[in-house]
Amino acid sequence: MKRWGVAALAAGVLLAAVGCSSAKQVDAVVMEVTAADMAFGSKEITVEKGKPVKLVFKNEDIQLHDLSVDKIDVKVQGGHNDGHDMGGKKPDLHLSADAGKNGEIIFTATEPGTYTFYCTVPGHKDAGMIGSLIVK
Repeated sequence: MKRWGVAALAAGVLLAAVGCSSAKQVDAVVMEVTAADMAFGSKEITVEKGKPVKLVFKNEDIQLHDLSVDKIDVKVQGGHNDGHDMGGKKPDLHLSADAGKNGEIIFTATEPGTYTFYCTVPGHKDAGMIGSLIVK
């Protein structure tokens, strides 16, 4: 019986060590943006340069939407930065969510400025799905 106890303890220590060696968790500020009725719930997002941000994109609409930013210097640490067909565009920051779903991305903006975010789905930007990402 003593052997089993030692073996179980060793297995527990090994599992804990493996868990600690997995990808480092990023300490990020969590921000949420919704999409519904062909509009973003927030027309302005403000983040700090050099601070990781976990952006949660909640699509409360009945169709696919995304949040994209062109010409911004960012480091993407997690989540996705690609997705559906964007008409040949390759935004520097991109997050999409199917109807009724959520998406998330962790990023760090590296240059201050004001950048436009928009939905790349054809016709959505023209319908008003646009806002400003401010990096201070």
